[in-house]
Amino acid sequence: MSEPLRLRRRALMVGLAGLGLCRPAAATVDPARLEIGRYVYVPSAVTPDVSVIDSEANRIVGQMPAGLVARQAVISRSAATLVAIDGRSPTAALVDVFAGTVRRVALPAPAQRLTLGAAGQLVAATDLAGGTIAVIDLGEGRVSTRIAGLPKLRDVMFGARDTVLYVAADGISGVGVVDLASGVMTHRIAASRPDPAGMAALARTPDGRLILALPQGGGPISVLDPAKGAPVGQLAAGLGTDAVFPSGAGNYLLVPDSESATLAVFRAAHPADPVSLPGAAGVVGLYTAWLDSVAFMPSAADRRVLVYDLDAMRRIDDIALRGTPARGAVTADSRALYLPVLDPPSLLVLDGQTRAVSASIDLPSRPLAAIIAGASGVCH
Repeated sequence: MSEPLRLRRRALMVGLAGLGLCRPAAATVDPARLEIGRYVYVPSAVTPDVSVIDSEANRIVGQMPAGLVARQAVISRSAATLVAIDGRSPTAALVDVFAGTVRRVALPAPAQRLTLGAAGQLVAATDLAGGTIAVIDLGEGRVSTRIAGLPKLRDVMFGARDTVLYVAADGISGVGVVDLASGVMTHRIAASRPDPAGMAALARTPDGRLILALPQGGGPISVLDPAKGAPVGQLAAGLGTDAVFPSGAGNYLLVPDSESATLAVFRAAHPADPVSLPGAAGVVGLYTAWLDSVAFMPSAADRRVLVYDLDAMRRIDDIALRGTPARGAVTADSRALYLPVLDPPSLLVLDGQTRAVSASIDLPSRPLAAIIAGASGVCH
């Protein structure tokens, strides 16, 4: 990156310090809720606790009850609530991150997947095998919509205004659209290249306007326009593709292929001309930092983090890990990635500017994931 570009990016980063990239105007938001983004929440995978890390000091400042041993957890900045499920019991735990109090919400079935709505007020708790979804209203602390009778589910995603759910399910060659007012799947959006087995995963394009649907059998990714209710194109992808990652600032779409050990980078301005870079197998996530100038790709198979310079479109480094990485999160200002390591239990801080580990924080037990309210690329 040229020095003028680096200086401009640094100046912009200073201006964004402490601010969420998708944050509403401060006058309309409780200041205490804005402060949530300063903290990193790390639920334990073996105890009903959450470690709270101050990202300014990079140290543990407290423990918070999770209400259960979490299998998955999400956090809403607007509701100041961490939601956790254990994957076995028909219960969700709602933790007030200010008071540390826990509310329990009864679910119609055990859930294995949590999906946070765009406004941060709704959470979909999904029983994947049973084809049921319970939509929890965080303000009311109860299930507001129950959806049943769906095929085996693979993925669930809220619409931009939280009025519908998009579902990827076995036997649906495209994407099912569920109306939240009625709890009924009203129609389907066909895939650009139908797969009788159904879609495996859903994502949005970097601008948030279109839906991306990955087929279970791998191959090209369908690009769907929900406003038109129809496919509008497709993106090239290999048979080893099982996830798509829009970048934090919306400049890129990152598509790893574990079978070919490559990373395809689709630029928002030129989506038909992806750049192929060396990748890895066993990818557990893909994160962009420093305003999309750098990408970190942890590999559980190789116990390392692959580092990419997205300005130069090249892989520039590997960071060796002492243990297996878990799901991490990037701060709202995109300065750093917080990456949990399972063995020994620790939390690494990967600095976006230096593209290196800047701190390592010992954790009291095996971590499930790192969660940041309003994390870069997550607008709620």
